Amino acid sequence: MIRLGGLALLLLAVAHPAHADGPITDRNYAIDAFRGAAIADYRVVGMGGVSLATAEGATGLLVNPAAAASRPATASSWFYWDFLLDAYTPGLGVDFDNNGTSQDQFSGKTGALNAGLVGMLGAWGAAVSVTAEIRDFTPPGGTTASLSAAIWRLTLARSFMDGDIVAGASLVAGGFTLRLPPSGVELVNAADWSVETGGLWQPRERNLRVGVSFRPAMKPRIEPAACDPNNCAGYILPERVEFPWSAGAGLAWRFGPTPWNRRVSADFRDESSTILAADVILDGPVAGGSGLEAFLEKRLQRSGQSTTVSVRLGAEHEWVPGRLRIRGGAYWEPPRFDDVEGRLHLTVGLDVRFWSFSLWGSSYRLRLSLAGDGARRYGNTLLSLGFWH
Repeated sequence: MIRLGGLALLLLAVAHPAHADGPITDRNYAIDAFRGAAIADYRVVGMGGVSLATAEGATGLLVNPAAAASRPATASSWFYWDFLLDAYTPGLGVDFDNNGTSQDQFSGKTGALNAGLVGMLGAWGAAVSVTAEIRDFTPPGGTTASLSAAIWRLTLARSFMDGDIVAGASLVAGGFTLRLPPSGVELVNAADWSVETGGLWQPRERNLRVGVSFRPAMKPRIEPAACDPNNCAGYILPERVEFPWSAGAGLAWRFGPTPWNRRVSADFRDESSTILAADVILDGPVAGGSGLEAFLEKRLQRSGQSTTVSVRLGAEHEWVPGRLRIRGGAYWEPPRFDDVEGRLHLTVGLDVRFWSFSLWGSSYRLRLSLAGDGARRYGNTLLSLGFWH
């Protein structure tokens, strides 16, 4: 997904000004690595961040490990493969993290990448995927800082009861590096690993699907070797970076001339249909959590003091069968910082089929997809290239 420009959506609310709790005086705090905006593949963004029950093949690998063994209706052969390759640039100079920072206080830019490859052999599926991000910050009167983060997943999944139930697990490894380019000093260099799980229920000859997922917290500790953690280029470093635990459940219903959960012998399923879906996502607290941008100003801004809840709603309609799909949705980004309100996101998206070809006796279609996400002081517009399913 490649950024095309700022998304022109109506911004719906005005936040209270954020405040920092005071200067950093010791290392007894953590950077809260919570991600409130939907930074995912083109379909998830376009459908209001909804993903758990609609996860299928490469689409959904980043949110539900069961996607690695969830086949599209037309994938009837013993072997099936799929890929994901998306790049995008969400708006950062506005308020990427919803921490209440006004537009003229922080400037910067960000770029991100999603990539995944999945192969299915019978009931089994295996996949490798990565989410990577680079962000540059220039705080007012401060030193330019550069953040790079990556999360790798090795996923194994299996379907049961002829595909009615799918379960999967991912070995997740994450790294987080924050450096000061002018001096080359690394303020943070931390890594950790965990295991996340997911499941799907998609009963045959029905239009209902249900999905769940769980990711435990990752708490990489910061053990600097190149500088004094109590005075590293003038910074007092945190004890750790924490990715909070996350749990979610979702359901989806398809309206169409044939049941959703049915194998189709044709290469493609060209029929007018509509999918309605909803997710509820819980993200855990971070003890002693603080915001990243406040840290770069050498101050604390409390973050993640309690569990937060996000409700997400989305729809997808195949308007011109086999050629055009449209999407829309909305989701609530919960407040993570003290004295900063949550915000409502509105999203849109579409797929356009533009080329068909055959390879090794199989037929393929390529698509171009657009997706957009807009909220108060936030915009993200995306472009993706991949298979039409």
